[in-house]
Amino acid sequence: MMDSTNACIYVTDPETDEILFMNRAMKQAYGLEDPEGKLCWQLLQLGQQGRCAFCPVQMLTQDGSAPSYVWEEQNPITGRTYENYDSLMRWTDGRMVHFQHSTDVTEARRLYRAAMIDELTGALSRRAGKEALSHLLEKAGEPLCVCMLDINGLKSVNDLHGHAAGDSLLKGVASAVCRLLHGEEFFMRLSGDEFVVVLPGVRQAEAAARMQAMLEEFARERPAFFPEGDAFCYGVIEVREQIPMQDVLARADERMYQQKRSLHIRRAEALLNQPRSGEPSAPFSYDANLLYDALVASTDDYVYVCDMKTGVFRYTPAMVAEFGLPGEVIPNAAAVWGAKVHPHDKRVFLESNQEIIDGRTDVHCVEYRAQNVRGEWLWLRCRGHLQRDKAGDPTLFAGFITNLGKKNKLDPLTGLFNKFELENDMLQLLSGPHPKPLTFMMLGLDGFKHINSLYDRVFGDEVIRLVAHRLRSLLPPNSTVYRLDGDEFAILMRGSSRTAADQLFYLIRASFSEQQVFDGKKFYCTLSGGCVFAPDDGRSYVELARCASYALEYAKRRGKNRLECYRHEIVAGRRRTLELTELLRESVEHDFENFEMYYQPVFNASRQVIGAEALARWSCAKYGPVSPVEFIPLLEQSGLILPVGRWIFREVLSTCVSWEQDAPDFAISINLSYLQLQDENFCSFMLDTIKELGANPRHIVLELTESYLAANMDRVAQLLTEIRRSGIRIAMDDFGTGYSSLGVLKSAPIDIAKIDRAFVKGIQSSTFDSAFLRLVVELCSVLGIDTCLEGVETEDEFDAVLPMSLSYIQGFLLGRPLPAEEFRRRFLLHS
Repeated sequence: MMDSTNACIYVTDPETDEILFMNRAMKQAYGLEDPEGKLCWQLLQLGQQGRCAFCPVQMLTQDGSAPSYVWEEQNPITGRTYENYDSLMRWTDGRMVHFQHSTDVTEARRLYRAAMIDELTGALSRRAGKEALSHLLEKAGEPLCVCMLDINGLKSVNDLHGHAAGDSLLKGVASAVCRLLHGEEFFMRLSGDEFVVVLPGVRQAEAAARMQAMLEEFARERPAFFPEGDAFCYGVIEVREQIPMQDVLARADERMYQQKRSLHIRRAEALLNQPRSGEPSAPFSYDANLLYDALVASTDDYVYVCDMKTGVFRYTPAMVAEFGLPGEVIPNAAAVWGAKVHPHDKRVFLESNQEIIDGRTDVHCVEYRAQNVRGEWLWLRCRGHLQRDKAGDPTLFAGFITNLGKKNKLDPLTGLFNKFELENDMLQLLSGPHPKPLTFMMLGLDGFKHINSLYDRVFGDEVIRLVAHRLRSLLPPNSTVYRLDGDEFAILMRGSSRTAADQLFYLIRASFSEQQVFDGKKFYCTLSGGCVFAPDDGRSYVELARCASYALEYAKRRGKNRLECYRHEIVAGRRRTLELTELLRESVEHDFENFEMYYQPVFNASRQVIGAEALARWSCAKYGPVSPVEFIPLLEQSGLILPVGRWIFREVLSTCVSWEQDAPDFAISINLSYLQLQDENFCSFMLDTIKELGANPRHIVLELTESYLAANMDRVAQLLTEIRRSGIRIAMDDFGTGYSSLGVLKSAPIDIAKIDRAFVKGIQSSTFDSAFLRLVVELCSVLGIDTCLEGVETEDEFDAVLPMSLSYIQGFLLGRPLPAEEFRRRFLLHS
């Protein structure tokens, strides 16, 4: 298995540094044939006379609290960058050995740096800069200065001298900022002409002085084409407490705007004070063709011009060559160019164009994909403006088309290709008369939201990055991994093989089978996968992605940490789920049509009916009666549990009030969903309904599952205490199935513990079940909590539990759930 992976793996003796094993990939990377038996620092480093100073073996063997060590290395032998994972493991002969798993991240680091750095100015990109600033703002107490600066007159420079001159100006300002920075200070490009300079440990007065000095330095080295006056305006603020990053930027922007406003006022006053001559200004004219040629030569964007009277477009030679257009001047451009737009983007493309044609707007800005001569789908941003003649009729439409290229292919967090590149790669394989077979695996992290909740989203991003690198290291040569949205990834394998997919997922599952540590924080996450094969499961990206998503969802429903391959039965089950959800919604909208309440009797030890548990039932014309096990989760997932829960509560209370004549002390239990407790208005609704219907709160019992109470005790304890003060009793359902049952009894504000029916089955032969029941009953008796045993179905089971002094007994032996009127006739009128 180690030889089949692309990662570099080797094992050494931690005492002698002798290499015990090295896998095939590492031998090839370092050009070694028989490294076993030799010393690692002699073969894998240059000029070493002994163990490397940075070797993690000493730390692993001395510090028992560090089970693993993650570090990055620039190796002098291969010239590559590796992310190393070192740990100790038990070797085949029983001794502890040093194990290193190395992933080549050279290309990932290069791509990551490219995504994090603004290509033109060398500043951090908007995303990377904001992330770095957020980290600094989390450290309270240390002074931090944030300076926002905005270049003055960049638009005029672009208009008068071309975008090449504007780019030169931006690079000049960025260079001046770089000379200003020291140590951990950095700057980012926030937008086209805005930068943010971040100065940790610097006070406001010093930061303002440095910004002013930079402004004066730039004035002395100003480009010839740049107008006189301040090159930029700036605003400086000092931050000493933890405040949101957006507030910091807003305050710096406000300071900068104050300076910019003062500059505009000074310039306007200077113009007003200039002496005016009586002579008119000299006429200005230019050749339109020369202007067009100058624009084409000064920008990397594609320039287009359209005569709105004739509908004829003119495109640049570079665009003609890239997309295989029939020529620079195209009479029927809408049809020619529209044919190259991606099918999924045509609607937004055509709608934006139609708004220009209809005269509803004079501004055009839209992003879409178009196919070039190599069959690649490129992301483009098309901006334009419509000019009108004196009569107000459209006359000229012109603008720029920007080729976003690689910038829209790369996920900046992980360095992986994104979902757009995945779609492009799949289209390349599936297009043509003979589509190539492929395996498409969609992966999702299990329980990732718990990692974000336990730590924070910054740490969650690091987990995503670590998972991405681990997946890349496990891939066979014919595969590529992509980052999708959120915590989802995709793997594209050339060739259609169930065996290969199973083998790859086996490696993935093994790699994520243990708890991991990063930055001193422990976390555990597994992956679930959904897999499809082309062309068997589909012949288009949309079809395959949809089927893989269904399979992934199915894998998570079946317990997670597993791979499920797509089958038609999965879609059938999903279709049933979707249809049932809509039918439930229809029932709710039609005044809860097809919902009905059943009641299961609750007995004392003398087999006398003393209460009932209300149970919801629902049926529909298409599927007939549907089990609560199926429709209750659908109500919770869709949010319909809130209106249905209120209907149930009111319906049960009405029944309870009507039965008080026949059984004055009769109590009814109502099951609550955890979502109802999260509804801040539900408690007041209950009390108002009790008052409105004249119900006795002492006859009402609310049931909540033990698993929910155990996980949310701190949050709901006060709410349940308030409910109990009103006279309503609280029951803990399914008691005994949780991981901390007895501990929950100590802290839960409950009146009744309903013991799960799992402890009834086989109670005559199970010493544990019998002892557990006796222990729970005795403990609850001491705590003043009543006990109810569920699921008693035979006389032998009843006889076995009778001596245990249970408060209540419930089960099919004594009574099954019945509709309200039938329950009343059978149990109340003859009680």
